[in-house]
Formats: sequence, C-alpha cells, structure tokens
Amino acid sequence: VRKKVKATKWQKGFTNLAQAFTLADTMLSQKGRKDAQSAVLVLSDGKYSFAFETEQAVKKLKSKGVMVFMAPVAQVAGSWQTKLKQWASQPWETNYKLIPGMQALRFNMNMFRSVLVAKFCPNSMSPTGKAKSDDARRFMLAFQGGLPNQRCGGRKYRGKVKTAQECYDKVSKLKGFQAFAITTGSRGACFSLPSKLDWNKYVAGKRDEKPCPNGKWKKNPFFKTYVMKPVVI
Repeated sequence: VRKKVKATKWQKGFTNLAQAFTLADTMLSQKGRKDAQSAVLVLSDGKYSFAFETEQAVKKLKSKGVMVFMAPVAQVAGSWQTKLKQWASQPWETNYKLIPGMQALRFNMNMFRSVLVAKFCPNSMSPTGKAKSDDARRFMLAFQGGLPNQRCGGRKYRGKVKTAQECYDKVSKLKGFQAFAITTGSRGACFSLPSKLDWNKYVAGKRDEKPCPNGKWKKNPFFKTYVMKPVVI
C-alpha cells in the first residue's frame, strides 16, 4: 500500500470529492473483502467542489454500509467544516479529525498517523503488540474460517464457550493437545484438535500449509482454529 501511495501522481486541478467517492464505491464493490467493514478515509484540504454531487456520492456509499472518515488538512477552520462533518459517518465526533495545516502534517507525520489510526481504527494493533498479546495469553489464531480435515484426526467436543479464552482454558488442562477450534455465533462450541501445529512458525508470521502430514485445511466460515504455546517443563 505504501509503495502504491508513493507512486501516485498529483492530478492538480480542483478538489473533486464527488469523483473520488464514486471511484471508491467502484473499488470497494470490485475488490472489497466480504468479511471486512468497508471504509473510506478522506484526506483533503477542505476546499471541496460540487457540493451537491459530493453529497449524493456520500449518501450512496453510506446506504451500502460504508464508513466515511474525514480528515481535512487546514490551518484555519471555516464554514466548509460543517459539510465535512455531515458527510462523515455519524457521530462525526468519532469519525472526523482536523489536521492543522500542511506544515504541521509534514513535521509531525508519525504523530498524526498514530492519531488517525487510533481514532478511526480503535481495534487495530501493531504486529509487535499482537505478538506480545498472543504470547501472554499462550494461544493465537492459526486459521480463520476453517479447521483441519478428518485426516488429521477427529475433533472432540469440549463444551459450550463464548470466547476463545474459555476454550483454551478447557483444552490447556488436557494432555497432548496443541490446537483447538471454536465455532462463532451465540452458540459457540469448543473442540480440541489432535493436529501438531508449530507455535514458533506462527510466531514468525508463517502458517502451516498442511495442519498434519496427510491432511489439509477444510474451509468452514463458522470455525476458527487456534494454535497453543507449548508448555516447557
């Protein structure tokens, strides 16, 4: 993403937010992930053109459940802010952030980047922070939307759970297991898995292409598979 952003060329001309929102709508409909919240973050100098056309494009996006985040860059506040706050997803206090000018942005890029990520993506976590969290709780997500097939050995039901932590607490008390799976939804269930998943491989950011020598991952949108950190005695 960083390379593609740097490779973009300034188109000059006026601030055509209507065209930008329309293009964003097309991109999200063609390449958006079905399991992710669609969102558009607008970095603008605030001096928009074609207010009516822009508002129609924003309404179209919102009608599809797309979140709109506005981050205007301007030294002086003005009446134009009212429109941008209206176009941002509501409540605007959560989805709007004024950056006080280009100079401030240029010399405080990292700070504003962190502010925008924290404000617009409150559930985000750095890879380092996630690794520390996984290590502390002693399990991590190995496969989203699936589990090892029957060639890896059958799963065994361990009871109803509401969270992955509850399932880990059950399976970690048993001997010989390094993985577990849960079903999502209000009636979550916990299963112990005989698969010998490699914790260190997942810590390094890799995934077992085969959960066992003769098996493979079986896709199922209602399952999540987790690998457990080995207990060193």
